[in-house]
Amino acid sequence: MSKTTHAALAHIEVLIDAGGQIMPGAVQPIVGAAVAHDGKKTLVMLKRRSAEPVSILLERLNAAIETALRTGTRVDEINTPSSDVRYSYKWRFVNVASA
Repeated sequence: MSKTTHAALAHIEVLIDAGGQIMPGAVQPIVGAAVAHDGKKTLVMLKRRSAEPVSILLERLNAAIETALRTGTRVDEINTPSSDVRYSYKWRFVNVASA
């Protein structure tokens, strides 16, 4: 970890330095999400709260990465067992022969 690392994002930096990745943004159908992956498995999936600044979402992601690594369990706010939401994806095929 570099000496100039902002302490609030230290776990994100460690994850990236170890070959992992984070992805804040849209994970359809979720518009505001933040996902952390260690290169082998997904560690964290967060859903952005109403009016939550991105800086706070990243701080929560950082804390959730630490929790996931410490406990060995996934932190998942998107696919909760109590959720009765079912997402269906509609595939749109493009006929390239007619294009």
